[in-house]
Amino acid sequence: MKQALILLFIFFLSCGKNNKVEKFDDQKWKKGTQTERGNMSTDLVESKILIGKTKSEIIEKIGYPKDSTKTNFHYLVDFGYMTPYHLDVNFDSTDLTVKEVTLTD
Repeated sequence: MKQALILLFIFFLSCGKNNKVEKFDDQKWKKGTQTERGNMSTDLVESKILIGKTKSEIIEKIGYPKDSTKTNFHYLVDFGYMTPYHLDVNFDSTDLTVKEVTLTD
């Protein structure tokens, strides 16, 4: 029983979140893994550097999305949890510039 509790404790520690926060760097982002992008995504959202940019400017800055619609680009990022998060770049439906960037699980 004691051994099972120790193994369970180690499992929960290994599932802990990745607390490494990095300043956004577009070159690192383009070459990075989902985890490396996750480390930069909070700064990317909080700095608001994508707000007002066009679709072509977004692709130039952070690359092609995993999925897209007319008014949304969808990227996967990883914070070290069991499932990836979504970085959503939402465009204004009239002028197609970025109006909002969000992180969701």
